[in-house]
Amino acid sequence: MGSPRIVDAVTRLKGAFLEIPGTKLKAAEAARLCGLETPVCDIILDVLSDAGFLRRGSDRSFVRADSEGADN
Repeated sequence: MGSPRIVDAVTRLKGAFLEIPGTKLKAAEAARLCGLETPVCDIILDVLSDAGFLRRGSDRSFVRADSEGADN
């Protein structure tokens, strides 16, 4: 299992995208939200993208994969 800090960060990130419709975050913004260094947050965002929970827009920001109106 992952470290508690990483598990908490994943939970926070997923919660932000689930609780606030249309949430769109770049890696640096997500890192600040979770209190993580940007490179660590990049990895988590990539994992959530690979899992199909998030997708990365053309402006390099992340949105929920099932969000409507987000650019690809």
